[in-house]
Amino acid sequence: MKRLYQWITLALALLVIGSVYLYISKALEAQKNKVRQPRPAAPEQAMDVGVIRVLPAQHAAMIQVSGIAEPHYALTLTSQVSGKVVKLAKTFEKGQRVNQGQLLATLHNTDLTSTLATAKNTLANAVLTLKEEERQEQQSIAEWKAAGFSGQPDSDLVLRKPQLAAAKAQLAAAKAALADAEDDVRNTQIRAPFDALIVTRLIAPGSYLSAGSEVATLYSTDRVEVNLDLAHSDWQKLPDANELIKQHWPAQISSMDGRQQWRGSVLAVDMHIDDTTRMRRLVVSLERPLEQSPPLLPGAFVNVKLQGKPIDNLWQLPNSALSQKSEIWYISDDQRLATFAATPRFVDEKYVYIDVPEQMRDKAYQVLTHPYNSYLPGSLVNPQENQNSASEDTTP
Repeated sequence: MKRLYQWITLALALLVIGSVYLYISKALEAQKNKVRQPRPAAPEQAMDVGVIRVLPAQHAAMIQVSGIAEPHYALTLTSQVSGKVVKLAKTFEKGQRVNQGQLLATLHNTDLTSTLATAKNTLANAVLTLKEEERQEQQSIAEWKAAGFSGQPDSDLVLRKPQLAAAKAQLAAAKAALADAEDDVRNTQIRAPFDALIVTRLIAPGSYLSAGSEVATLYSTDRVEVNLDLAHSDWQKLPDANELIKQHWPAQISSMDGRQQWRGSVLAVDMHIDDTTRMRRLVVSLERPLEQSPPLLPGAFVNVKLQGKPIDNLWQLPNSALSQKSEIWYISDDQRLATFAATPRFVDEKYVYIDVPEQMRDKAYQVLTHPYNSYLPGSLVNPQENQNSASEDTTP
């Protein structure tokens, strides 16, 4: 009986030990499986980015160049004849405006008046001589026929043809001499060759002038011209030369401080490139500059703005939208970052103008306004659209 009890006790102990072992084994297995089971991934965080919504549109560049307003004509007026200055016009003063043909000064030269009188006398004698030769020619022809001769005489002297030719030549010379004498006398009155502004006056009453002496410096008042040297990149933004001239392409002229403005137009385009500057010149003009309000004075340093030709399929973006690597970052349809390399077509103070890739011209896109070098393509983002920075059509 005692042995049976021992066997029963041993069996119970083994059963307890086996149960404990089985429990511990299952617990260890469960813990092991729990360690091996992967943890669920954390949800992807979208970062906030500032964007603007843009559509392809037509824009034109604005070209700004500085230059000097120069008169159409700048002339140092000289005396054509010699003489003493006996009279000056009241308007012949520095800063005054004069009209074409207006008398500025009068010279006195008795030799010129004497030469004119002699030329008139010589012309009168030449006329008389020619008439006498014409009469003698007619008489010679009549005597030749009356003598019964036929054909032409052996010498032209018989019918006085050389004498008649000489008389005609003397008359022509006399007329030319008279014209020269009249021009000389006429040039004793110095007149404005065109509508002009008197810049300097170099003579006074009593001055004696020789032929070629300087009288005054005149600037024409019909227009001013601004010569602009443009680089090749600027010419690419403009229409061709024929269109610029034919359409009198508008140009905005302004003072250096921007307070005064005038509306000019393209006058001429050089068809060659300067050997030194490697630039090509364009000329902008303003008609009747002194009659404008305010007047544009010759010699003024001015700014000129020219609108370029319209270009289609451009994005107008803030300058900050172009990354340091010359890339444009935008939001794809699945709200992830995407990018493409871009070379600006042109820029201005606020905006950069980008050619839109052909496959992206069918709809609006959200473009990042401040892309950073740390951004990676494919990153999930939360676009924050800035309505105040939205692209607007600011074509000049």
